[in-house]
Amino acid sequence: MTTTWQTAAVPLADRADALRQTIRERVVPVELVLPRRPEDVHADVTITDIGSVQVSSVRANPATVHRTTRLAGADDEPVLFISLQKSGESTVVQDGRGAVLRPGSIACYDTRRPYTLLFERGVDTHFFRVPLRDIALPDEVVRQAVARVLGPGGAVSGIAVDYLTRLAETRTQLDATAAHLLAAPSLELIRAVLTAESDRPALAAGPLHGTLGLRVLAHMRDHLADPDLSPASVARAHHISVRHLYATLARHGIGFGDWVRTERLDACRRELSRTPPATETIAALAQRWGFKSPAHFSRAFKAAYGMSPREWRAQVPRAHR
Repeated sequence: MTTTWQTAAVPLADRADALRQTIRERVVPVELVLPRRPEDVHADVTITDIGSVQVSSVRANPATVHRTTRLAGADDEPVLFISLQKSGESTVVQDGRGAVLRPGSIACYDTRRPYTLLFERGVDTHFFRVPLRDIALPDEVVRQAVARVLGPGGAVSGIAVDYLTRLAETRTQLDATAAHLLAAPSLELIRAVLTAESDRPALAAGPLHGTLGLRVLAHMRDHLADPDLSPASVARAHHISVRHLYATLARHGIGFGDWVRTERLDACRRELSRTPPATETIAALAQRWGFKSPAHFSRAFKAAYGMSPREWRAQVPRAHR
């Protein structure tokens, strides 16, 4: 899915605030320093989701982007950004170092820590946003990579620049099936770029299958409340077969149905244990956590905890006096 946003469609006096809101809500929460005069605020933004990879292309007047300590600390979904310079020049600053990007250069930055992006002559950049859990690399590898020019000088980074440029330029032509097929190789290539120039280059050759089990479990936790969570949906999200999914979980000693039921019951138990008790009905709580039948939820809860959900909620105030 691709969305396009332009300041030209917004009243002059509202453009700066509208641009800040668009970047904050659709890309990442940051502080955006823009030209003081409203007539100097111009931006064209195109955003496309390719699986878990988001591609944002921005053309704009000069700007400075600050990811503050407060914003970094408040984020519950850390991501990594790859900046690919189309034209002009920009600077990525993080962890006490800076990378100056010129056309065809790429650099990355991590939203878990403060950073600054300087676009003194204007913005003409593709930004690739990837959840860090999908990168599945040790923190020290990511730290080594941020705010460094990663390409196009190296063999791996040169391939990445060509691929990412092509992906950004043709993404509006991709249908849902094509986007789905490109998600996994895009992640693997970004992962290879990060590791190829680190002090642990062997990781670049390590396939994502080595961390597949951890990523599958993270996905299942993130979608635990989704009533449509199923082996098929999880397998599809990770570009594997259902049979491969079962084998991966089995290596961790996990059965899909038992794990989902246990985790959902535990989530409901925690909510029923809150003080003061919530006003939400037990049936609504069960539905919110993916149980399609209140009766089934009550039976499963009693089998797990020795009392019905209603009895559990009733005893909570007494237990906390």
